[in-house]
Amino acid sequence: MTSLYTQTPLFFSDICEEMRLYIDTRRIEQLNAPVPLEEGYCVVHEMSESGGRFSSRAALYRDGKLVSENRYECPAPPGELENKRAAKRAAKISVYRALLSHFGTAMPWGSLTGVRPTKLLRDSEALLGEEGAKRLLLHDFDVSPGKYDFAKGILTMQAGLEPRPDELDVYIGIPFCVTRCAYCSFASFTPNVFKGAEEQYISALMEELEDAEALTGGRRVRALYVGGGTPTALSEAHLVKVLQRAAELARGADEFTVEAGRPDTITAEKLRIIKDSGAGRISVNAQTLCDETLVRIGRRHTTREFFDAYSLAASYGFDINVDVIAGLPGENADRLMETLYPIIELAPANITVHTLAVKRASAFAAANMEALPTDAATAKPLELACQALEQAGYRAYYMYRQKYMKGSLENAGYTRPGKACLYNIDNMEELCDVLAFGVGAISKRIFFDESRIERAANIKDLRMYLERLDDVMERKRALFL
Repeated sequence: MTSLYTQTPLFFSDICEEMRLYIDTRRIEQLNAPVPLEEGYCVVHEMSESGGRFSSRAALYRDGKLVSENRYECPAPPGELENKRAAKRAAKISVYRALLSHFGTAMPWGSLTGVRPTKLLRDSEALLGEEGAKRLLLHDFDVSPGKYDFAKGILTMQAGLEPRPDELDVYIGIPFCVTRCAYCSFASFTPNVFKGAEEQYISALMEELEDAEALTGGRRVRALYVGGGTPTALSEAHLVKVLQRAAELARGADEFTVEAGRPDTITAEKLRIIKDSGAGRISVNAQTLCDETLVRIGRRHTTREFFDAYSLAASYGFDINVDVIAGLPGENADRLMETLYPIIELAPANITVHTLAVKRASAFAAANMEALPTDAATAKPLELACQALEQAGYRAYYMYRQKYMKGSLENAGYTRPGKACLYNIDNMEELCDVLAFGVGAISKRIFFDESRIERAANIKDLRMYLERLDDVMERKRALFL
């Protein structure tokens, strides 16, 4: 049993994420009184504000006995939004440090959970200056020096690539895959999930896209991204329909990307359709070059098919991204490098190194419990991958983190000089508005002067999206018009 009492119940979920850095549990019971249970781990968190400062105390109990505690203090700034942020920060830091004191293993990103580290660093530098932001990450959030340097290097790579205020991005989502990867947490369905699913979805998507020009408000589309799912899982006729509409919106854009992703969906005809639409970037994702692992994780293609699909795509002159994953079941540092080195030899424009994210209570985790590498064993392959990519001339240019990632690590995109994907930078750093269409897509409007973001999330369930399309469209209109 794992439990939590907090005087700031608004931050209950945030504190739970800190606890899950160290305690392998899905369910954390919320207590109504600061009395620890006599079984399992319990955090008692208390918060006070006095004299313009927050004081946050976290006490960790095991089987009813106090095993560690921490008190963290910080200024309580004026303004509702900044005050709330500071209070949440204090709560998370005190709980993290109490856990660290007991368990003894520092996390690479310290107490940072549910945030974009490079965005935090960028925003902090604007407020505190470079040295002030560095102190904040290293001494308050307990980020490791290596991860601080990694984040700082990414900001350096992004310099000069920021969008103008009169620009926005467009995302079009295709929620279909030929098979579902065993670890996947995205909205994804097979095209035949129910009779006529693909046909009905494309019809609804085209209707949703009718609003696109009006919603831009006359602003220029900087980057357009067709993702998923796997867009190339569509029939050729439907792929043409989607990309013709996408091309209209991308006219004059700096970047037009289509995820091909699954090698078993890539054909010469589909590549020709993508090329004719004007898209210049695609993905051909390996994940691993071990056929045994590919079967284990639910991929339908082989290593040979990946190389064949990559070669075919390269013949069309696309800038290509290739995904690989660290921390897959049965794989270690040697196995990851056996995947990465041959991909580096292909010289794609971008290589994205993901860290496996697995929900602890998922069927995939249960089936692969013995084969999944430990958190510590996942960190070393990621470090080796970074070194190999840098030696080959690639540089990290964006990163993001997810819940349930092995070792509390990160996903990072690496680029050859001049080949960075603008959409990835904009989206991960939240540098401009995003108009998003399709199942599960999330539109964002950023109010820079007010330091806030409003979102309009589309429905994730395919049938409900079809049934409630009017609601989906109205939500976006309310945000942008």
